[in-house]
Amino acid sequence: MGTLTAIAADLGLGGSLANIIGGIIGIVVFTYLGGYIQEYFVKKFPNYFSRKFTRGNRFLVKVKQRFGLNGIAVLTPIVLSIPVGVLFALALTNDKKKILVSMLVSMFFWATVLFLPYFLFDINLIDWVQKMFER
Repeated sequence: MGTLTAIAADLGLGGSLANIIGGIIGIVVFTYLGGYIQEYFVKKFPNYFSRKFTRGNRFLVKVKQRFGLNGIAVLTPIVLSIPVGVLFALALTNDKKKILVSMLVSMFFWATVLFLPYFLFDINLIDWVQKMFER
């Protein structure tokens, strides 16, 4: 959402770089502090974090089984959000370097896909998607 907001608000290159730097900081912070954050919330709200199978949980389990950490990384910037994606990745593996690399590669990939057309070709992806859904 941050990337699309930066494009919609026409923040330019500065907003885009702030978005990317914020994503990097979020990935690093949640990778190294995520375990502690997860423990705190599970202890603080044990009833809320009891094992429940929802449609979203089932979807994430299917992604994990089919595509592993790379599948979670690809979905994180667009669908899951960085905190949720990193915490889910920490549940898959304890290899923080592997999580960092896959999440950063995915974030740079999506930033390139969304920002490159906007800056190089003046294509506003939000307007393009909105026009697709108009009658």
